[in-house]
Order: sequence, then C-alpha cells, then structure tokens
Amino acid sequence: MAMVAHIVMNMGHLHMSTPINDQILTVMQWLSPAFPIGSFAYSHGLEWAISTGRVMDAATLESWITDILEHGSGRTDAIILALAVREVLPFAKLNALSITLCASQERLSEIQSQGEAMGKVMRDVWKIGCEEMALPVALGAAAAHRSIPIELIVPAYLHAFSSNLISVAVRLVPLGQTQGQRVLLALHPLIDALAQVASTADLDDLTSCTFLSDVASMRHETQIPRIFKT
Repeated sequence: MAMVAHIVMNMGHLHMSTPINDQILTVMQWLSPAFPIGSFAYSHGLEWAISTGRVMDAATLESWITDILEHGSGRTDAIILALAVREVLPFAKLNALSITLCASQERLSEIQSQGEAMGKVMRDVWKIGCEEMALPVALGAAAAHRSIPIELIVPAYLHAFSSNLISVAVRLVPLGQTQGQRVLLALHPLIDALAQVASTADLDDLTSCTFLSDVASMRHETQIPRIFKT
C-alpha cells in the first residue's frame, strides 16, 4: 500500500507543469519537423546551389547558411517574426511587408504555403486566428497570442530554419548526419547573436543582400530534375 501511495505521489509530481515549461514544449511542437506545414519539402534554393557545386561539403554549407542568416531571408524573417510578437504593426501590414521582401516567386510560395498550413493547424488545435499569413507573421501572431517570450521563439525559429537547410544538404550533397550536426553546432553562436539583434530590431533594420541565394531561388524555378519545391 505504501509503495502504491509512493508511486501515485511521484506521478502527481511528474504531472505538475510550470508556465515556462508549457511555453518551451509549445515552441518545440510548433517548430518540430513533424509539425504539418511541409517544411521538409523546401530547400530555399539550396538544391540549385548543391547541383551547381556552390555547396559541396560541410564548410561550404556552413558558409551558405551563415550568409542567409547574417544578410538574407533568415535575418529578415527573424525580424518580421519579432515585430509580430511585439505587435509593432497590425498583422496584415506585417504580412504585406513580409511578402514584399520575397526576392522570387519560390520564396513567396515558400512562406505563404507554410504560413497558410500553420494557420490552419493553429486554428484547429489552439483556436488561434492567424490564417492567410506568411510563415514568420503567422508564427509571431501565434506566439503573441500564447504569450511566448520573444527570447524563446526567435532563436528557436532560426534553429529550425537552419536545421531544415542542413537536412537538405545531408540528403543531397550527400553529407553525413554527424557532419550536419557539427555544422548546426557551429551555427549556434550566430543564431544566438542574430536572435538578440532581431528581438529589438525595428522596421528600419529590415535589409537583405544575398544575391546568390536569391538567384539560386530564381534558377530553381526551372531546374530539371529537382526534388524540392523551392
């Protein structure tokens, strides 16, 4: 009897939850590869870069992703996400801005398709209205609704974004899974630094200058054969 009581008490302790734990678990669920927005189907132009030899190993992959994070869509999407969490502008205006910043039709399709899919899941599971928004805006709107701290959602988003690109390279270069994890680990300081910058950025900080990545996205539109949508 004492043993049963001890087990019940321990189970009760295990089921106790704190707000911060709930927030962390929610973010992990939203940004999991299993979340049904089809992120695995998008290479962000990386498929073209690999097919043309621009990315051929761990070093060139790290360099490619670093440029996107520091100067390209990784940076702009992180800032848009942070602005949405802070509700600096109405979500409709942020959405229009996010769409305007897309350098190609594939980039537009990438953030719209994933954003729409995320909006549907947020509506059906969490009863959050963030449909018909680009991905960073939809995610930011959901985070604002659930009071997810900006310091949590922004680095998690950048980590998921980087992980997805590394997964593409693991499949196409091909790159070993261990090498892929080394690249992701090497990107951690940059992800952390960029998240801090994005968290306090304003509209004037939205700039992008990754021409080769943008061209890769444009060239991928007509690439034959190809595996990924973008």
